[in-house]
Amino acid sequence: MDKDPDRRYQSARELRVDLERLSSTTISSLRPVPRRKKVRTAGLVLAVVALLVVIGYRVHFLGSKPSSSDRITLAVLPFEVLTNEEDVGFLRLGIADSIITKLASFGQLRLRPTSAILRYEKQQADPRQAGQALAADYVATGTVQKTGERFRISTQLVRISDGASVWGEHYDLARPDLLGLEDTIAGKIATALRVEISAAERERLYRRYTANPAAYELYLKGRAELARLTRESTLAAVDAFESALHQDPNYALAHAGLAMSCALMRLRYASEGQVANWEERAHQEAQRALQLDANLAEAHEALAAVYRSAEFDWPHVFEESRRALELNRSLEMPHYYLAVAFYHLGLFDLVEPEVRAGLEINPANRAEALRVRGSTALFSGHFQEAERHLTELRQLSSSQVSDWYLAQAIYYDGEAGRAEEVLAALHGSAQAERRAQATLASFLAARHDNESARKLLQSVAAGTYVDHHVAYSMGVAYAQLGDLTEAHRWLTRSTETGFPCYPWFMQDPLLKPLRDDPGSQTLFNQLREVWGANKKRYGSSPK
Repeated sequence: MDKDPDRRYQSARELRVDLERLSSTTISSLRPVPRRKKVRTAGLVLAVVALLVVIGYRVHFLGSKPSSSDRITLAVLPFEVLTNEEDVGFLRLGIADSIITKLASFGQLRLRPTSAILRYEKQQADPRQAGQALAADYVATGTVQKTGERFRISTQLVRISDGASVWGEHYDLARPDLLGLEDTIAGKIATALRVEISAAERERLYRRYTANPAAYELYLKGRAELARLTRESTLAAVDAFESALHQDPNYALAHAGLAMSCALMRLRYASEGQVANWEERAHQEAQRALQLDANLAEAHEALAAVYRSAEFDWPHVFEESRRALELNRSLEMPHYYLAVAFYHLGLFDLVEPEVRAGLEINPANRAEALRVRGSTALFSGHFQEAERHLTELRQLSSSQVSDWYLAQAIYYDGEAGRAEEVLAALHGSAQAERRAQATLASFLAARHDNESARKLLQSVAAGTYVDHHVAYSMGVAYAQLGDLTEAHRWLTRSTETGFPCYPWFMQDPLLKPLRDDPGSQTLFNQLREVWGANKKRYGSSPK
């Protein structure tokens, strides 16, 4: 086998192409071989023929559907804007994102998502180095130059194995014609890669969701802002999508983008008084997108995000996430939505396969993987492992979204004082603040500061935000205070609103007063039955 990486076959598909080309060579055209090499050459020819028979069998009897090893991994880098005009800066990510979206539905391609290429937005990246960093077979790059109201868009496709440019083209067009650019470039890339396109894939490739150039530009702006994952950029995305829908109320992609933005606002950034509004808007926009196109992967992904982050409706998370992945296998977030659902249900052995699938699609998104792995380790009782993952996440991201999980890992690992400090510092959204207060109440009750614990519990109960984790911590706090009736009430509410995690109920040290209480066994027995039913339903292995 050739030891030079640049001379090895990069995929089974490349090997198949060469073998098929070799099969067209007649035996008579081979050069004469010295007698002492005939045996070895004959063996080689027989091996090649055997491989060709296998390939021919696959093509003839199994059809042209590619195996996972045949799939080509492609990264589309942000386009370089050569002019310094502020009004076209969004095209850096906008054009790349739209091409990614178009090509991601092709079964033979694996696209690196927009979040993976975000780091190259404002730098002149070497295509080959970027491709190696992104573990891609090919990289598409481009430049944008604006003169008056006309654009020159230049693109090229680079093969990472040898750095060769396998396709490139220039487009001179007026601003309104940007609307069809993504279709043209995506189609040319597919042709250059010799991708086999089904009729359904071809229809999706050339489908126009709007005929309004202004709406299209605003949509691109919204997608570019949404990828940045900050409060400010998410609000900017909301504004852009709303403006796009003002131009074209039936723009399905803009409705899906607005749904994702509203779900993100609800989950990470909303104050207590804003939560219900963002949740309602997210659901309405996702449903509207699906009314316009029932087979829009982005709409199913948006609805999965709503069910995951707003309603904690795990059966619908499974349904919508899996439908989104059927339509677009290059989406990473539905895998993490599935993983989150599994650990909330206590099906821990099903979490890691989804995390690995997400990382395979986007190896750069370590934050989401660390968050899910840390949370799963916490609720499965591996506190040091949880703290390690969540501490690394904290160093990687400025977001406080997962500090609530980290505080618990620290507490159960024996550092109560430090855990209380982390909880006391949590602010920024209704979710973060209420979860922190309820959990801090349980810690205070455990160290017999009953007065402080009750004050926090009253404050949380008087608020409008109570999710399943808040309810669980409230139940734990009352268990530590010796009020088992209130503990039952809050824990039942927790299980009914998204956290029937039986394994954690059975091993949380702070729930020991309930586990020791004969009158509480009905609660645990019911929870065990729900857990068993979910294992049968979703295929978890017995433990």
